[in-house]
Formats: sequence, C-alpha cells, structure tokens
Amino acid sequence: MRFEDLPLNDRHATATAASRFLARHRYVSLDEACQTLDLTLAQLWSRIMEEAGLPDCDPPTFTPFV
Repeated sequence: MRFEDLPLNDRHATATAASRFLARHRYVSLDEACQTLDLTLAQLWSRIMEEAGLPDCDPPTFTPFV
C-alpha cells in the first residue's frame, strides 16, 4: 500500500514511528540509517513499521530516495 493512500491518522502514526525510530537510534535522517544499517529505504521503512506494530506500506514519496 502507498503511504499517500493511507487514512490521515495512519499517515500520522507512520510518520511518528519513523521520527521516534530516528531519535531512539540517534540517526539524523533516513539516509543515515539506511547507510549505517546497510538497508534500502523500503527495507528500513518496513522494519520501522514492524517495530511500531503498524501495517507495512511504501515509504512516503517526499523522501529524497524516491
């Protein structure tokens, strides 16, 4: 599922989960996390969603990777 197709409250939850992941692991960006963990953006995003207990979706298109 595309991030943009999620209901507004689910988009908020996924964005919050990503922000918390970055802060908890002290990454300054998704790019830094991808490079450090040797993951693609899609793999990292799936990991973040899984850790947060949220359904998997594609990363938002506003990311610099898309």
